[in-house]
Amino acid sequence: MNYFFSKDIVDDKIILSNKEMIHCVKVLRHKVEDRIKVVDGKGNLYEVEISSITSDKCETKIINTKTIKNKVKVHLIICPTKNHKRIEWMLEKIVEIGVDRVSFIISKNTIRKNVNMERLNKIALSAMKQTQNAFLPEIDDCIKFKDIFSLTSSKEKYIAHLNKKNNIHLNLSINNTNSRCIMIGPEGDFTDEEVEYSLKKGFKEVSLGISRLRTETSGIVSTTILNL
Repeated sequence: MNYFFSKDIVDDKIILSNKEMIHCVKVLRHKVEDRIKVVDGKGNLYEVEISSITSDKCETKIINTKTIKNKVKVHLIICPTKNHKRIEWMLEKIVEIGVDRVSFIISKNTIRKNVNMERLNKIALSAMKQTQNAFLPEIDDCIKFKDIFSLTSSKEKYIAHLNKKNNIHLNLSINNTNSRCIMIGPEGDFTDEEVEYSLKKGFKEVSLGISRLRTETSGIVSTTILNL
């Protein structure tokens, strides 16, 4: 069954509008009294019955509600890649895997200084619905390296880099908490000064293995490990 997304929830009613309404009514041909499933992106899954359809909205009544618990909150802090399509591909995959927040940062060696937020939010929403995931991640536009630390509240904080060869693998560093964050650098990696600054802010150095991974691959691998 297809999932639909809405934040327009009041009492026992949920309204589908704009593209969600068009997809439900015009594309999938749902009618009054049909039952569909709606998510709010915050872990709530609703079984609803369509009660009315107008030219600009589809009104539904909640039949059942299921709240899904997010066992681990994962925050990925990552430098955008030069090729925006690689960012889009990565975001799609990590939403499928599970991520609570994605923050794009600008470090000294970052080449791309901006991302297409509208496009990324659309990809995240589509990935959430297609994989029947109930959580829609918060996405932060490009932030300066030193500004990200005031936005990070995770209990476990890691920075992956290649400046040292003896860092412990991320898989061996995880503690038994439900709030985890990792920072991934650009193609040219973080500078020594940036690594030292992050350590002073409570981050721990880790490795993602012996292979030299692309930035977007590192984002997928680290997100997978942090969800374990």
